[in-house]
Amino acid sequence: MTIQAVVFDWAGTTIDYGSRAPIIAFQRAFAHFGITVPEPVIRADVGLDKEQHIAKIFGEPMAWTVWQAAGYGHDRDAAVQAVYAQFKLEIQRVLTETATLKPGLTTLLDYLNLHHVAIASTSGYTADMIAQVAPVAAEQGYQPEINVTSELTGGVGRPQGDMLNYAMQVLHVTNPQNVIKVGDTVNDILEGANAGAISVGVLEGSNVVGLAEPEYVNLTPADRQQVLADARRVFMDAGADAVVDTLPDLIPLIERFNVAEQQTAPLLLTPGPLTTSRMVKETMLVDHGTWMMSTKR
Repeated sequence: MTIQAVVFDWAGTTIDYGSRAPIIAFQRAFAHFGITVPEPVIRADVGLDKEQHIAKIFGEPMAWTVWQAAGYGHDRDAAVQAVYAQFKLEIQRVLTETATLKPGLTTLLDYLNLHHVAIASTSGYTADMIAQVAPVAAEQGYQPEINVTSELTGGVGRPQGDMLNYAMQVLHVTNPQNVIKVGDTVNDILEGANAGAISVGVLEGSNVVGLAEPEYVNLTPADRQQVLADARRVFMDAGADAVVDTLPDLIPLIERFNVAEQQTAPLLLTPGPLTTSRMVKETMLVDHGTWMMSTKR
């Protein structure tokens, strides 16, 4: 399974250590209407399309009760749109402030470029948000070949795999098992799984860990290991194929996949055409005939 493309998430994965921008913007947007939303409630669904995310927060009895008690009405769709409009204002104020590349990203990018691995992104951000943050990232050396948002997939975002499928089409990658989806949220892992790609969670600076860089650095070694172990478990429970501590740790993972491909490729000697079905191909991987002949001898 030679890796042909790596598709990244944005906040918490490639930029914005700790995925602070969405948290700050959501809290400020709801606070504008007198609603206090705890950070863990927001972090639970980071990675979703932002309107869907707001709707899920309003699914919490506390948030919806405060909204109604404040006299804003009983139309939940109108409530979502009002908070979403405020969120877009708030996120514009913090996006560029938090768009610093995460440690180790440039090392990984150098490796991917050297080995001609395509680079793309999918995001819970809107196209307008990406348009704001992408130039800041480009100035620091990060410029994906394509940035896919739900506007390009008919409004279908994570956890569905539509955005990732769209990216693969643009990159002309036909086998999703030649693609690694890297993210810092459960929804990233589910997106990769739903598209049939290899899903990899990154720990340090992730939404799942949920700590800003100074907070993480100041942890004791024992506390740091516990935090990473807890986050790793979250990713694995969500169905991640692998979890790495840092972005450069993806390099040996890619090399292992590529070495495995090189080692197994010479064994795939087929007596028939390669246009057979997947089931037939998988069956042909087991050399039943040779085994039977050897036992008779």
